[in-house]
Amino acid sequence: MSHGTDEREELQRRLDTLRREHREMDARIRDLSARPYLTPEDQIEVARLKKLKLRKKDELMAVASQLGLES
Repeated sequence: MSHGTDEREELQRRLDTLRREHREMDARIRDLSARPYLTPEDQIEVARLKKLKLRKKDELMAVASQLGLES
């Protein structure tokens, strides 16, 4: 599939954003998980972040595929 330069640049920006967001979620999950005790709210946040992180990964892989890249 061929993409114009503008479209490729937009996809690359989207890919970079998704990678950054994925790393930030991963860091937040690690920070929370490192605590000796998680409140029920913390546990809910960890579960929510894990689900969002998986969605980001799927989206990241789709954009990478459009660009002909490996994620």
